[in-house]
Amino acid sequence: MSAACRRCGTCCQQGGPALHGPDLALIRAGWLSPDNLITIRRGELAIQPLAAGPELVVREFLKLAGQGGSWCCMWYDEAARGCSRYEHRPLACGLLDCTDTGPLLAVAGQDLLTRFDCLAPDDPLMPLVREHEYHCPCPDLDAVGRDLQDPLTARERLAKLETAVTRDLRFREQAASRLRLSLGLELFAFGRPLFQLLLSLGIQARNAPAGIRLALGCR
Repeated sequence: MSAACRRCGTCCQQGGPALHGPDLALIRAGWLSPDNLITIRRGELAIQPLAAGPELVVREFLKLAGQGGSWCCMWYDEAARGCSRYEHRPLACGLLDCTDTGPLLAVAGQDLLTRFDCLAPDDPLMPLVREHEYHCPCPDLDAVGRDLQDPLTARERLAKLETAVTRDLRFREQAASRLRLSLGLELFAFGRPLFQLLLSLGIQARNAPAGIRLALGCR
């Protein structure tokens, strides 16, 4: 922690850190487990370190999960105004300094850990992760957003997304049942459900007698 840190908690409340190569040691030592992590997949929109707004994710990475339904880092202790795992915090947390962002920006987007780094080749999750990535890739949400601006392409895009959302949910249900996955392990293995990612574009999902239906709402 920087000597200039005011312990305001702002950085922790904005989200847990992305994990980098050296953080694999925390996983192997048991300080972090896969069900503490969320996979952010290529194609999503996510807020990068110190960015003004969401940007397209071009390479997969892992992020420490949030708490209470928010992105606030799961290790942030609001009462103590500090990290509950300070001695075993990820690399990015140790580099973050509000008065000097250079060291953090130097590693941003570099040597990012992915779920493939954390799973053994014979882990029963591995074939399911690869199968999900093949059959349920995250669409380029930047391109989706552009298509939705044009009435001529919006309807066709929503129809394709409905099929993709249905396929993604069905795959998750079957995988969770087969391997008895916790929600945490599901988010590690497959990332967030597509219907949740679409909320950032103002797309609302609902169950209908004919299946999942998507509609443009308010962001």
